Amino acid sequence: MDALSFEGVRHRYPGAAQPSLAGIDLRIAAGELVLLVGDSGSGKSTLLRAAAGLVPHFHGGELHGRVTTGGLDTRSHRPGEIATVAGLVFQDPEAQLVMRTARREAAFGLENLGWPADDVAARAQEALMVTGAARLAGRATDRMSGGEQQRLAIASVLAMGQRLLLLDEPTSQLDPVAAEELLGLVVRLNHDRGITVVIAEHRTGRLFGDVDRVIALDAGVLLVDDTPQRAANALAGRRPWLLPPVAQAHARAGSSELPLSVREARRLTGDLDVPPLIAVPPSAAATPAAEIRRAHKRLGDVDALCDASASFAAGEVTALMGENGAGKTTLALAACGLLELDRGRVDRDGGAGYVSQNPAHHLLHESVADELEYGLRNLGVDSAERSARVAVELDRFGLVTVAKQHPRDLSSGERQRVAIASVTVMRPRLLVLDEPTRGVDGRQKLALAGLVRELADAGTAAVVVTHDMDFAAELADRVTTMADGRVIRDRGPRELLATSMFFASQVGLAFGCVSVSEAVTLISARTQAVSRV
Repeated sequence: MDALSFEGVRHRYPGAAQPSLAGIDLRIAAGELVLLVGDSGSGKSTLLRAAAGLVPHFHGGELHGRVTTGGLDTRSHRPGEIATVAGLVFQDPEAQLVMRTARREAAFGLENLGWPADDVAARAQEALMVTGAARLAGRATDRMSGGEQQRLAIASVLAMGQRLLLLDEPTSQLDPVAAEELLGLVVRLNHDRGITVVIAEHRTGRLFGDVDRVIALDAGVLLVDDTPQRAANALAGRRPWLLPPVAQAHARAGSSELPLSVREARRLTGDLDVPPLIAVPPSAAATPAAEIRRAHKRLGDVDALCDASASFAAGEVTALMGENGAGKTTLALAACGLLELDRGRVDRDGGAGYVSQNPAHHLLHESVADELEYGLRNLGVDSAERSARVAVELDRFGLVTVAKQHPRDLSSGERQRVAIASVTVMRPRLLVLDEPTRGVDGRQKLALAGLVRELADAGTAAVVVTHDMDFAAELADRVTTMADGRVIRDRGPRELLATSMFFASQVGLAFGCVSVSEAVTLISARTQAVSRV
């Protein structure tokens, strides 16, 4: 019996102009490890929700065709019944956790199924042990890092004995090490315990070569369904941004072979003639838009900032990086004047704007144009100037055609651009983007990098709080790293993203350079040199 099957499945959300799934035929065998890729809005989350029975029973809309999960037809079985055979873990684990402690959370599903108390306790503890979360058993769920919460969410699913695990962007909020640990756990659960896994991911570098199949969706249609290597070859000319960065570099350089991992890239390419590493000290000539000096902030029983000092220069893009809980968001909020320090000071040259991880927090009005005008009205900007500024930002962010639409009706990428534009329209001297690539596909990341670079070139001090090493490698002038509430390094991107043990991008690990663009140049030069020989 298949673990999961879709037969002629079509779905349209209420009020949507286009279907979210448009005739999906798909069979996934028990024990398979499947990677689901596609642009934002391509239907990945809908497919997973349909597999869990949440579409249409919870999210509504019209569903045609048949979805069978673990032998249960989702048309005649409710999500609660489907949950006994398949578990869905969302990209935001905090929204999924309902109990106060990890032990209670792991037991919650079993208690709802009416298991005897002794069996519940034993099975919950085993699930925590399998996921490496046993040490968290007594911890409060709201005091855990993103990686710990994801492990707990998976444990709570495994405790109920489901043989099908559905994961929707599970690493989107995790630092590099936490992401690698989580994906390593997923692979072990599949290889060692035979659990069928379907995982949707935008950050494909860590997983692409380890799966049995890669399925790519485009506007609700199956675009590719094949082995990793054949899928990579098919996507190289059609959706190269869905590939791991090392494969993107080789595809753009015109290579006939596409490596899917750092190891394969090293084997194919050998040693590249990478420019020597030159330390880049902070520029004395750069004008700081914001300076944080010896900042200290205690949040609850945690010292979120400890004697932290940093400077963000006008005209530069600074990537603010560190593991989960390092203090990045706290420092960013303090820099923007949105968080009062216990000790220390913040000096700013001009206004500051902050865009949070969730664009929905910024969208409060009935149209895109209203969102952009709102802040200007509060600043007392006259009508003519408001219209002029809004027109500029709508054009800059590609939002002219949706100016009259309700923000909630837009795609995730469009909503993010609206959120950023609603801040940049006020022309802040300092702009902070907190995890802007969360849930964003590769093509949107490239577009976002271009927008941030344009803003910096116009004189804005742009600060990007991110765990996405490959994104930072494409646009950062500087990298400021944090740990335990302290700023530990402030360097040029090559010093960290090409050589660091923790912060290196995938192309940095493979080639010793920083970005995909630089790797393309080096691979092309080496190929030409070899051809001449």
